[in-house]
Amino acid sequence: RNLIIRYIRALAENDFNGLETEPPEELQLVGNWQLKVKVYHKGRLKGEGKGEDMILSSALKSGLKQAFLHERLDDIKAEDLGDIRFVVELLGEGRFSVVGKKDQGYELLEEIVPRRELRKEDIMKKIDQGKRFLLRMENTKEHGFYKFYNAKDDSFENRLHTPYSASIIYTLLYLHDLRKDKDISERLPEWGRFLLSMQNQEEGGKRYGAFHYSYFYDRREKEKRYVVGTSALSVFSLLRLYEKTGQEEYLNSAKLAGDWLLTMQREDGIMKPYVRYDGTRWVYGTKESLLYNGQCLSAFSKLYLATGEQRYLQAGERIAQHFALKYEKAKGYVEGEYRAKNPISNAWIVMSLIDFYRANPDPRYEKVIFELSSLILENQRDDPDDILFYGGWRGAYSSSGIGWIAEVMAETFRFCRERGGEDCDKYKEGVVKAIRWLFQNTYEEETAFLAKNPQRADGGIFWNKEERYIRTDSVCHALNAYIRIYQFLDDGLLISVPETPFEKTLEGIRR
Repeated sequence: RNLIIRYIRALAENDFNGLETEPPEELQLVGNWQLKVKVYHKGRLKGEGKGEDMILSSALKSGLKQAFLHERLDDIKAEDLGDIRFVVELLGEGRFSVVGKKDQGYELLEEIVPRRELRKEDIMKKIDQGKRFLLRMENTKEHGFYKFYNAKDDSFENRLHTPYSASIIYTLLYLHDLRKDKDISERLPEWGRFLLSMQNQEEGGKRYGAFHYSYFYDRREKEKRYVVGTSALSVFSLLRLYEKTGQEEYLNSAKLAGDWLLTMQREDGIMKPYVRYDGTRWVYGTKESLLYNGQCLSAFSKLYLATGEQRYLQAGERIAQHFALKYEKAKGYVEGEYRAKNPISNAWIVMSLIDFYRANPDPRYEKVIFELSSLILENQRDDPDDILFYGGWRGAYSSSGIGWIAEVMAETFRFCRERGGEDCDKYKEGVVKAIRWLFQNTYEEETAFLAKNPQRADGGIFWNKEERYIRTDSVCHALNAYIRIYQFLDDGLLISVPETPFEKTLEGIRR
């Protein structure tokens, strides 16, 4: 792979300079070679050529020559070659594709660079890489954060989202706990001001204390939509900001949000999911959302632990009892009214019950936590030969979902240790497998051939192999999992998934 990329790059550079390129002896392989050479620049396929020859180096040369004949490459200059990513696909019964930028060639499967090894030290590098990505997701004028980054076009949407801003602040504070970081501590006041600015301040109004879902900064307009999950996630971050700074405004804001959440709870404990303005009147959502109920249960639990005020404990108890009853009736995955049964929503039940157990240690909830966590773990994809999906979860199809489950399994592992459990390591092992999957779905500058701006995309985790945009909570959940499990991992190699021996692959493509 390295030889192929080095030779292809040398051919391209020398062609611009009118020089010949001597092929390395190792690429003088004889066979009935058929291959494709693709040239990517700033995320766009600029040229594609097919090469056929009895000598591999000659097939590579003809494939590249044909690719560079494409009119889309007319605007490429010699100085642009450093930003070009080459993809070479050797065609045949086997699979052998390679992507590279400079001297290094990387295995490529279905436009994914598979991660075959995972070491503990790699995780710390990914934490740093993810931090830098999240900091790039800040709107430096408003100091809120984006929900989406479109890596294909190097673009953002025209609004900032409160729940994603809150989640990023929460994750960066976790990172600051792990290792003191001036990049984070110096920006906290600005982030805190943005978060506070998104809270409804109409004292006496029905939405007083709620957080607007988003802010359209181009027209300076806050969305007239209040989602209970938005206020709950804001509570998480506000309480951490209060813990870090001691500033009462954060605690007071969190309590205001909690008090609004109390008004959104039905008598049966279920949370109304949102209230929004439809242009003529305010409309309330009616469906039960496991995700929003879980977020609110966690928020009530954290508020009770921070304030000792019974109203938050009582509201949390109503949701916790509702969750426990649903699980006991279902004897398996629980279902809400927004989505079919899935591990992501059920992971919210686990996480929120862990939070509530710390406020009210009831054995009933502990039983649900471990039984449901074990069930989620049983549905992890566990076949190393299926490397594109190994470590993910059946029923979870995105990096946000898989990252979230990994975060919850890391928390379950820690909770299991607190409770003196005997089989806690199974949760840790599940997290490690998920981390491998998350790594291989992370943009790396060297291999980000589908990203217009590989430097900005670096460290972002794309949605899945079909959709390459980045939703910022995917990175938050992954970093939370990395940070929460890191100290419990053994040094050195954690996972190794061998590649099919090259000699065997060669048999199918050499013909």
